[in-house]
Amino acid sequence: MTPTWPRLFPLLLLLAHPSTPQTSAPTSAATGDSICLREILISTPKPYDPIQVADAHRKADTAREAIRQGAKFEDIAKKDSDGPSAAYGGALGAFKRGQLPKQIEDKVSVMRIGEVSDVIRTKQGFVVLQVTECSPATTGAGEPRTIEILSDTQGVDFGPYLKDVLAGIRSNWYRLIPESASRKKGKLAIEFAITKEGKITVMRLVATSGDTILDRAAWGGITACNPFKPLPDKFTGQYLALRMRFYYNPDKSDMKAGDN
Repeated sequence: MTPTWPRLFPLLLLLAHPSTPQTSAPTSAATGDSICLREILISTPKPYDPIQVADAHRKADTAREAIRQGAKFEDIAKKDSDGPSAAYGGALGAFKRGQLPKQIEDKVSVMRIGEVSDVIRTKQGFVVLQVTECSPATTGAGEPRTIEILSDTQGVDFGPYLKDVLAGIRSNWYRLIPESASRKKGKLAIEFAITKEGKITVMRLVATSGDTILDRAAWGGITACNPFKPLPDKFTGQYLALRMRFYYNPDKSDMKAGDN
């Protein structure tokens, strides 16, 4: 069955690329198949205004200097970042090789865990990145459980499979969030099923944010992954049904246990 989406269509936007690679000396190459990151994004409005751009650059430099002086990256991100991950201390989660723009991947792939980048210019604004440790529990944005299995698992452990599903959806979702939505607030839920071959089927929006732009970015984050990897060989069912929740600039009340 082909997924349907009345009135809304996925966007094809790229994560902002830095205009000029920074020249700070690399220290050590990252290991493993994934890179886990946090970000502080100081956005710049369009059309670009020289005064506003300069103010944003100074704010990013101030945030970077505060971290150099010992402030926690997470605290500065929650306080100053304009990105959708600010509520999670800037946590972006895991990115596989090739999922990040080359200029950014080239920079973060040679950074040590815990190391913080210089200020990087992107189309969205100025960003400061930190490489973090990818633990087995990493789900990508530091939020409470946001994906639920709705169908019978037949006793199969879908943990590793869903980790890849989450990483792919989250990476695409962040790429699709337009700059105009960076300060918007909302939450939504989408249900979909993955066939044995990894194809998406029976996809529907079950709880809207009330904002077409926010709903569309989340929807596109899922459809951009189609097809996923095939379901584990041990699973003999025909599909895996899932519900995924998306949060934009949430506060503590949004993330309460009852909302999981």
